[in-house]
Amino acid sequence: MRFDPGHARGARLAHRPRETVAGALAGIRFHKDGFLIGSLDCGATIKGSMPNAQVGMRYELEGRWEKHPQYGRQFHFDSYRTDYPRDNEAIRAYLEENAKWVGREISRRLVEAYGPETLQVCKADPERVAREIRGITPERAGEIAGMLREIERGEALGLALKEIFAGTRVPRRAVGRMVEKWGSEAPDRVRANPFALVDEIEGIGFLLADEVARKLGYARDGEPRVRAGLVHALKEAAGGEGHTCLPEAALVVRAKKLLGVGDAKVREVLGAAVASGLLAESGGRLYLPKMLDAERRIAAKLREIMAAPSAGAVPSFDGLMADQVEALRKGTGSTVFILTGAPGTGKSHSCKAIIQSFPNARIELAAPTGKASKRIYEQTGRLARTIHKLLEPVHDDGEFQFTRDAEFPIEADLIILDEMSMVDVRLFASFLEAVKPGTRLVLVGDTYQLPSVGPGNVLKDLIASGAVPCQELTVIKRQEPGLIITNSHRIKAGQDIEVRNGPGSDFFFLSRATEAEIRDTVLDLVRTRLPATYGVDRLRDIQVITPLREKTSLSCKGLNAVFQEALNPAPLPNGSRFKPGDKVINKKNNYQLDIINGDIGYVRDVDPKDDTIVVDFENPDRRVELSLRDNDLHLAYAITCHSFQGSEAPIIVIPIHRCFGSLIMQRNWLYTAVSRAQKVCVLVGQREEVRKTIRRNKQQKRFTGLEGFLRNGHA
Repeated sequence: MRFDPGHARGARLAHRPRETVAGALAGIRFHKDGFLIGSLDCGATIKGSMPNAQVGMRYELEGRWEKHPQYGRQFHFDSYRTDYPRDNEAIRAYLEENAKWVGREISRRLVEAYGPETLQVCKADPERVAREIRGITPERAGEIAGMLREIERGEALGLALKEIFAGTRVPRRAVGRMVEKWGSEAPDRVRANPFALVDEIEGIGFLLADEVARKLGYARDGEPRVRAGLVHALKEAAGGEGHTCLPEAALVVRAKKLLGVGDAKVREVLGAAVASGLLAESGGRLYLPKMLDAERRIAAKLREIMAAPSAGAVPSFDGLMADQVEALRKGTGSTVFILTGAPGTGKSHSCKAIIQSFPNARIELAAPTGKASKRIYEQTGRLARTIHKLLEPVHDDGEFQFTRDAEFPIEADLIILDEMSMVDVRLFASFLEAVKPGTRLVLVGDTYQLPSVGPGNVLKDLIASGAVPCQELTVIKRQEPGLIITNSHRIKAGQDIEVRNGPGSDFFFLSRATEAEIRDTVLDLVRTRLPATYGVDRLRDIQVITPLREKTSLSCKGLNAVFQEALNPAPLPNGSRFKPGDKVINKKNNYQLDIINGDIGYVRDVDPKDDTIVVDFENPDRRVELSLRDNDLHLAYAITCHSFQGSEAPIIVIPIHRCFGSLIMQRNWLYTAVSRAQKVCVLVGQREEVRKTIRRNKQQKRFTGLEGFLRNGHA
């Protein structure tokens, strides 16, 4: 049998001659998601894609030799043939490794009786084996036969999936998940509807499923493809642009461009998708049903909370300025209240005044990120948690669910949520579901910051609806605010920044013309100048914020590569993107491991042999062990503004250059980035580009329905 995974071969091997290595698999060092590192009985170390590796099985492998600096000479195969072992010792090893109840003595009796045909006899005629081999009962003979047949089915399964996915970009890990989830049914399920892969197999999106569908002969304008394309267009609008819905005309245009089919066909399938419940419609806008449900639940639950009576307050207005007095009046007189304001305007002091107005209340404080919740604690002296922890997530039947809900609500009389600009509709809907009527709710945020990474525009929609009392604090309360706060307010107002480079300043601009000059200066600042000047830790106390994840040398990808080499020059361990000492950020919620999107940590240990990486995360401090090859970590020497939103660092460094383009370099981006700095902010780059960025205030419109549901009961 021949198996060719069809994956692209590494460029580093392309110049070496192809060779063949054969032998029985003697041992497995690592095997996960179909990727094998093992050894043959001839002594060769092998690595490559092998979904059903079996110790004792004979393999003829094709590939190229390579030399690893730590592990020596290895054979990197990209295709192989398999055959049952025929040498007596190999057969015995195979049986002892894979067959229950078979030890050294039973395996010896079997090979002495049947020789090279041992495995075939055991598989085809278990009754004969039970009669002729002392120590093997009919039940055990049946188990041995079943094991051999299962291995054969596994090989057939691998070949069937290879035939389906050959020539596509479907990753090895995704194929492994299909086998794990569907078993022998995987090929039939894929053939029946390749677009089902999108919803059921992690790592497969519409574009990959479409590749498979084309290979299987699915019609370009067939209903399954168009239906999947419509869903994909809405998912992309939500995940990439923050829309919870799209006007029908906009969705049709996107689907036509994606699918390359006519207007009439898209509208025909769209109508059927709404009728079947695959998509939902409200006010001429199309939703994924979960998005529509989230917005409707938010509106309904807020009305329920606002209509319920709550405990009386004992406010004290001593020492408050006029806008804070108004905030305290509204905050203590309303069951739901929104407090907004730029840095330095006294939001924290106003929140403390609200808290002190309810001396006997059970109070919960929360924010979207660990750093934001830590900042609440520092400002109020009260314990604060992330919203996710407040809702107590648990792992249930393969998925994570929040424990706190309408049946098991949050036990609190007053809840204050900070950094509301970061909260998307799905999280806010889950949170409100767990708030019981009679609870007072204070939502705190800054509408001038970037909107949430996830879909929706919750804070702005709540304010725009007029349904929730709101107060914006506009007056800077600090006598000596410094340039970080002053420039945050100037940027918000569309005014150019003030710069006073010199002793005692907290805001600096270093003029550099080219990408290379900016990169070198940023690196020098982080590595040498800032730690020497301020006595800070260059990893924990300094954060570089850059607009783009990739595409320029000043992106996260470009800067992180340079920073990793300069700040942590040790060689990368085998098969790892990380090494001990690296600064990393987690990019996906994993409640089982107690890490969420945006958590920053530091690599403590990397062990390629055990496929583990140990990371010390902060806020709160905890040590987490993850899979080295299957994790959601990225280098974090430089990160995007969205990734650091809700957090602060003593020193923030920001590269500014025209290469970032005008789409993302808007006023709210620079405002958010600058306002992350606690003590020092340094901009490095082109001075005129700062002025242009501040003048740009065309924030991308997000299509949402929450404002309409709150105002009128419909989108």
